[in-house]
Amino acid sequence: MKSWPWGKIFFWTACFLVVLGISPLAALMWHFYAHNFQPLSMQLPLKQGTYTSAVFKTDLDESYMIQIDFLDATQHSRVMNPDAVLDMDWKIVDDHDAVVAHGTQGFRLSSSSGVNLGDYHPQRGLRQRIIIDMHRDLVEPNGSSVTLEVNSTEDPEGRAFGYGMFLRWAVLVAGPGVVVLLVLLFLRIIRRAAAETFPGTQEML
Repeated sequence: MKSWPWGKIFFWTACFLVVLGISPLAALMWHFYAHNFQPLSMQLPLKQGTYTSAVFKTDLDESYMIQIDFLDATQHSRVMNPDAVLDMDWKIVDDHDAVVAHGTQGFRLSSSSGVNLGDYHPQRGLRQRIIIDMHRDLVEPNGSSVTLEVNSTEDPEGRAFGYGMFLRWAVLVAGPGVVVLLVLLFLRIIRRAAAETFPGTQEML
């Protein structure tokens, strides 16, 4: 009577469970590390003048937000001066100085720690620069600074939720597969040790 190769069946079943369990999490992590969700972050002076960023590249086929964050001397977010006026123009240009997006802000700041200047949907892989024209000084307490950022509109909370969900899936599905592989490895080590210590007993085990 032919016996079933249970060792191989358990091994390949366990491998399938491991691959099935970790694939969604691995795909999410690859997506997170393969793309730049914040292609630009630079200090924006509070004084009147024109400022040009370094060249940056967007690598996602989706919209991006142009934002400014107000920071204190310790580089933590702070509430802006509600009496200050943000009076500026901005534009994003490509390598040939063609305007990709532009906007104008001229309003009194509210009591918040950041402002969304606008959003745009650039061509994937496009090399760009942002040009800021500050029409007047931005009055903030000494030690304050402004960070100008270009951020992906992809929801970070959604990514965090997906990470947690896929991590639980990996534990529930890949976990048993890992346990089976460890058991098979342990049994193999015992068989090998027994065969070396007591020759002829391998078939009995």
